[in-house]
Amino acid sequence: MANASIIEDASPTEGGKKRVSLGFQLFLSLANIVIWLAIIPIQQLLLPSQIAQIDAANKEAGLSLILFATGITGVIAQPIIGAISDRTTFRLGPRRTWLAIGVVIVSLLLVLQSFATSIAVLAIEVAVYGFAMGMLLAPILTIIPDRIPVSQRATVSAFVGLAQPVGIVIGSILIAQVIRSVQGSYYAIAGLLFVVIALFVLLDREKPLSKEELPPFSLKTFLNTFFSPLRTADFVFTWCGRFLATLSQIILVTFMLYYLKDIIHYEKLFPGQASEQGVAMFQVINTVSVVISTIITGFLSDKVQRRKPFVIAAGLIMTVALALIALIPTWTMVLVVAVLFGIGFGIFLSSDIALATQVLPEGQDVQKGQNLGKDLGLISVANVLPQVLVPLFSFLAFSVFHSYTALFIMAAVAAVLSAVFIIPIKKVR
Repeated sequence: MANASIIEDASPTEGGKKRVSLGFQLFLSLANIVIWLAIIPIQQLLLPSQIAQIDAANKEAGLSLILFATGITGVIAQPIIGAISDRTTFRLGPRRTWLAIGVVIVSLLLVLQSFATSIAVLAIEVAVYGFAMGMLLAPILTIIPDRIPVSQRATVSAFVGLAQPVGIVIGSILIAQVIRSVQGSYYAIAGLLFVVIALFVLLDREKPLSKEELPPFSLKTFLNTFFSPLRTADFVFTWCGRFLATLSQIILVTFMLYYLKDIIHYEKLFPGQASEQGVAMFQVINTVSVVISTIITGFLSDKVQRRKPFVIAAGLIMTVALALIALIPTWTMVLVVAVLFGIGFGIFLSSDIALATQVLPEGQDVQKGQNLGKDLGLISVANVLPQVLVPLFSFLAFSVFHSYTALFIMAAVAAVLSAVFIIPIKKVR
């Protein structure tokens, strides 16, 4: 059966796509969880701790360099891997093939990173890891427009959107509360990632592409059409909104460990506790807020078949949260922001992926040899490019303004602009 899933669903097709079962949605979400578990907790906890052990005096600069390295390679990887997967004809299918390749490479790289003893070596390893992670992110995101009918996309987007905060909190607890070792944490994350993605690849069923279904490859046509979606205004507005919202979130979480140590003085405030435990608490509270708001607004978005009002509201709520932490540097406010930003980001996650899949150029269908993976790869760049810009914002905040307040104000500006860019979109309500 074409597109048979992990758990069969006998629901009728809609627009040529079969309605997917709850089991498929949950397994897809689990696969996304372990992918994000291998991204943000590493950037937020493992890399800062590892860099501080290697060069404590220059830890902020070292972290910015590392994030720049992985951001650049991630930006390059996702549209390229997406485009290649659109033309992959192996028996596993166009997306599962790259998930299988990617999980092997990423798992090995995580083990290698645990042995790094210099910033230069770590930067090189993390740069390669950033490219390899594109082999997971590009195909996993493309599964939604590949196989999910429009009427289910906000609900499925909510499940998939929850993967990021849930992956972050699981990773944070694993690193800060359970293992408490940089090397051991790398091993655990590599193991979890490999097992879950391998199971997804083995248990899912994806219709493979045949060479006869694909038009002849032309390098000239490929290059001419690679950035063609950027000529569509709605696509550009959606991309900018996602980029700015993600930028605000990455700025908040990337420097949270150093913020708790150097500004909140968490370890003096709570003797006997490490700042990493404070980060884990922030993530738990934040994730609960994200889960609740994502589930509620994902259901509502599908119910009313509207996306824009939810994404706009999300940007405004995140703006308020970031303004509060910028102006009131207390542990109590950190907890308030964990709740408020979680609500806003949860609303964003529930509708933004659905919105993004609906502004793709007309006729995008991988089974017709179209450019779904490549175009979703371009959308995914908006998730990765903010990492490249973190060094710029950290330089302005710490070298020019010498202030975390300035850093969070910049994040607040990005959040409000994310809402502004959604307003002109015409194709989606």
